[in-house]
Amino acid sequence: MSSSYSFAINIGPLAQPSPDAGAGGVGIAPLPFSLITLNSDLDRYEAADDRGRHLLVVGNVFDRIANRIVSPDDFPVILREEDPVHALLTDYWGRYVAVLHDARNGQVELVRDPSGQLPCYYRQHSGQLLVAHDADQLFSAAAAADPDWSILARHLRNPMVRTNETCLQGVSELLPGLSVTWSQGAAACKPRWVPRIEADLIDKSVEAIADRLKREIENAVSAWARRFPRPLLGLSGGLDSSVIAASLRARKADVNCLNAVSGTGRGDERSYAAAVAAMHGFPLHEAVLEVHDIDYSRSLASTKPRPSSSAFTQAIDKASADVAEACSAEAHFSGGGGDNIFAFIHSSYPATDCLLDTGFGAKYRSTISNLTRMTGCDMWQIMARSIRHGVFAHRPFVHRVDERFLGEKTAEALPVHPWIVRGGKRRPGKRQHIAATLEAIHFTEFLNIGGRPTIYPLLSQPLMEYCLSIPVWRWSHNGIDRSLVREAFRRLLPEEIIARRTKGSFGQLFEAGFMRNIEVIRSMLADGQLAAQGLLDRAACLDALSVPERLRPEVISRLALFVDAEAWLAGRSRH
Repeated sequence: MSSSYSFAINIGPLAQPSPDAGAGGVGIAPLPFSLITLNSDLDRYEAADDRGRHLLVVGNVFDRIANRIVSPDDFPVILREEDPVHALLTDYWGRYVAVLHDARNGQVELVRDPSGQLPCYYRQHSGQLLVAHDADQLFSAAAAADPDWSILARHLRNPMVRTNETCLQGVSELLPGLSVTWSQGAAACKPRWVPRIEADLIDKSVEAIADRLKREIENAVSAWARRFPRPLLGLSGGLDSSVIAASLRARKADVNCLNAVSGTGRGDERSYAAAVAAMHGFPLHEAVLEVHDIDYSRSLASTKPRPSSSAFTQAIDKASADVAEACSAEAHFSGGGGDNIFAFIHSSYPATDCLLDTGFGAKYRSTISNLTRMTGCDMWQIMARSIRHGVFAHRPFVHRVDERFLGEKTAEALPVHPWIVRGGKRRPGKRQHIAATLEAIHFTEFLNIGGRPTIYPLLSQPLMEYCLSIPVWRWSHNGIDRSLVREAFRRLLPEEIIARRTKGSFGQLFEAGFMRNIEVIRSMLADGQLAAQGLLDRAACLDALSVPERLRPEVISRLALFVDAEAWLAGRSRH
């Protein structure tokens, strides 16, 4: 993600009333914010009222009712609300970070929108709160943060689980949909937005749900296209990116599409992408990803407070940046996150949720049948598991951990995001749905397309809200995954896209890049900082790498996580 911003907030002594304050009132005190940097793809919104409240928002903001880009001149209206942050999350959407200061009590509240498409890291220093999109801008040129080895160890157990703690000492992350408030020198974090399940969607028809879903997708895509009129769409030919293409059909004169080829079989989706592009008249560019563009010793996340990148995406970044430059694209649009918000869940959990929602009735029997057809699993096995999960649905959600190749092992449970705790309502399927959505948000930091912002329209707040409100068992109608999306766009996509059940993969590129860098990888894991700190089992890693041709894909993926972390540490050291 290329969008850049940084600002400082005074959280020291209480702000004093200005001289023009009336009797018993508070006038407009000097703004406690100092905006340091702001990229042109981000907008600035700032307002103050006569109650001593000041609001600063950086990012892109849309009006939820009119679905239009909010003008900075129209923004002060938000301060008419008693709770401007609540109004921001309810009446507007976009990708943004906001800070509200109340001079009456000196309280400062920092909030990040639920889509999480704009990173937000912060650090307290000398009575100020420094906020930025990356870690480097939180420190002076002569200063640097040391790694937090305990948090890095947690990261290696499951990199998709995040808290406000990062892998750098003194650097915190504000998680999506949450806010942190400073008052009287104390800080408190709380969820400002939590997904909700809508009970009326249990009985609503497939057609009605799909119609609303289509509107939400098209509204989100069209809003982003108004803000970035010349996008480059990564069109894989999968359902998610194809849906975005269909939603851009009215803007085909300004849209370019890119299909990245990463091998044969599942790595070559050109025929699917070509069918979508031809149907709507989009120019389609093809790029063959090159394995020599992958350098495992380099991390694109070196300015981030976590190793939040994967080396193999360097090839995707380069190919996409070259095409974006040639097309003069203003932004890169990605279908990333679609599988997650569209509840692509192959387990018995949807049946469990249906059982808890409707009991042992026709809907439950139908859901069992749908999951049997979709997964190929035995009907009685799905039923037995769904009942067992239902009996234990009151138990807390627990993240999976992977301790293979780790030097330090612990039984400590990983922290659980408040969305899962408060939004899941003891529904195992919905908890999994929310957890998958959080993973999609974390992945938005992986791509770096030549200094251009990467926009994920399918993670837009109104669409995300609606998708998460739908019971997970409603997404597998007639035994078809993501059936509601397919129904919504049935008339706007080629039949081969609607009927497609296979998924593309960058697996060949990923494995080829790993093998090409095998000697570098062996050295990094044997002599690197992770092993020196005791976080890795050096002997186990070297044993796995001793016969490269026998490495299984899941082992390669596991070892690549360590190499990405090692490259991140080296990059931080060089900084």
